[in-house]
Amino acid sequence: MNKQWMSRALPFALCALAAAFTPAAFAEDSQEETPQEERDFAEKLVPETDAQKRYREYAENLERRYPDSAKVDPERFVAEEGEAYALLYCQALGFEGACVVESKDGVDQFVAHQPAKAGAKAALMPWWYWLFPRLFSVGVIPDRNCPAGTEVWIHHDDEDRRNANGRGGWIGGTVSGGNTTWRFCRVPDKSTLAFRPLPKAGDHHDYAVLKLGVFCPSGARTVIRRQNNEIWNNQNNNSGAVSIFPSIQGWPNPMPIPVTGPFPFTVTQYCHFDGAAPSVLGHMSAFPNLGYAYGVHAPSNFPAPWALARGWVHQDDEDWFNQNANWGNWGLTWMVGGGNTWRSLARVR
Repeated sequence: MNKQWMSRALPFALCALAAAFTPAAFAEDSQEETPQEERDFAEKLVPETDAQKRYREYAENLERRYPDSAKVDPERFVAEEGEAYALLYCQALGFEGACVVESKDGVDQFVAHQPAKAGAKAALMPWWYWLFPRLFSVGVIPDRNCPAGTEVWIHHDDEDRRNANGRGGWIGGTVSGGNTTWRFCRVPDKSTLAFRPLPKAGDHHDYAVLKLGVFCPSGARTVIRRQNNEIWNNQNNNSGAVSIFPSIQGWPNPMPIPVTGPFPFTVTQYCHFDGAAPSVLGHMSAFPNLGYAYGVHAPSNFPAPWALARGWVHQDDEDWFNQNANWGNWGLTWMVGGGNTWRSLARVR
């Protein structure tokens, strides 16, 4: 055998062998160890309810009809489509009909809309008025902590059996261990509009922020990721359905554990900016100064001067009957994965 060929082939063979024994690959085999009672329980579950599908499809259609949010008339949208959008979101959360936002112990939460109790206030504004202040907003990843009153967090209960979670480099305020808690700071509406595409083209100039409104800033597109979380004794949690809107998380917050119904899941929405994408408001030469250090989701080769530090987080999602899914994520390099989910991050301020 040609020695030169062997010297070239050996490194590739060793890499392939190493890949076969990575923690992620090892974890995928754990589904065969899933107890029968957990398998039987999973058979009663569905990856997505009809209501959640209707809401997602409406949101996708909205993206096509309003390709640049800078051209959206907020008052006209709320008047013409606000009720339909809000109703679909309420039903996706598990309400039979409409829902409204109420404050309890200083925390906003969704409750079922009861017209008889709305009183004179209903004559002044529609039940879906809660949508109006939530049309445009995004979240960024704090280096440490968020300004008071702005933190948004989503806790994922990741796979318990042979957990293969991982992380490296800069992950900011993200908590990554056997489970994962993503922490974000809500950006004021005025600063949200300052986020735009970078002027240079190429996937390595892409970045994304958490979507916290109906529309993304000018020049961005919506990306949706569904992750199936741990089925058994699930401990999903978040800072509140109102807080993480328009994303949705099932079990045990905001809905109790059902006998039948959707998988314990997390459906997260992002605003993705392609490098040099067209924007009515133009491109962005520097990330907005928000008064604190923060980062965004960005490719692992996100270049300087925008990237001040880089990192990544890998989540070992539920192994048994996993039905992770993506919508609108063509061309992404900062979030990849089938049965598991890998995201890269970059500190930009």
